Amino acid sequence: MSQKIFLIFFGPPASGKGTQADKLGEKLNLPVISPGELLRHERDRGTEIGKQAGPILNRGGLASGEIIEKIINKRLAKKDAKHGFLLDGYPRAISQLKFLNNRFKKIASDNDIILAVYIHVSAKEVKRRIAGRRVCDCGASYHAIYNPPKKQGICDLCGAKLYKRKDDSAEIIKIRINRFNKSIKPILKHYKKNNILININGEQSIGEVEKDIFNKLKDKV
Repeated sequence: MSQKIFLIFFGPPASGKGTQADKLGEKLNLPVISPGELLRHERDRGTEIGKQAGPILNRGGLASGEIIEKIINKRLAKKDAKHGFLLDGYPRAISQLKFLNNRFKKIASDNDIILAVYIHVSAKEVKRRIAGRRVCDCGASYHAIYNPPKKQGICDLCGAKLYKRKDDSAEIIKIRINRFNKSIKPILKHYKKNNILININGEQSIGEVEKDIFNKLKDKV
């Protein structure tokens, strides 16, 4: 049986975890699963799950564990996730950590690779990055200074118009940062205790962060 690879990318809002997960997922030919992106997609489509989660997301809150577990289970059931995957921005709470650990007990063997990549960025840098962040419905993300599209306001990948996320307002970002800082400590402690934590300085350029992650993973993946 071939070895499966499960990589968990987490960090504060705008730490670049999604960008780096996408880059590595492409190299490893593994899907990137972002519960936050899946929830926003459900919200924008107006599905039953989206109607439940939408108001919570719009004010910077966290959807219930039941809703998140439902969309993760649905996504993991797809064929492309059978040989491993990269998780973007999850877990964010102890209850989510327990759920994920239970999932790994069912789908991973002792021979498989499970690693957690924590991208650290200061609150000051988070606020600066979010001020210029623009996204596309196709999942692409850009920044006016650090990662601008080739044509202003237009997605390089699909040509659609870019927009600012509803939960990227200054007030909501403050809530998200405070919540993240409170919830992350026990999660970091758990992964460090299990010797699967990889710390990355996220305040480098996108290319430098990518290189740093690759160098720290190459001896383990």
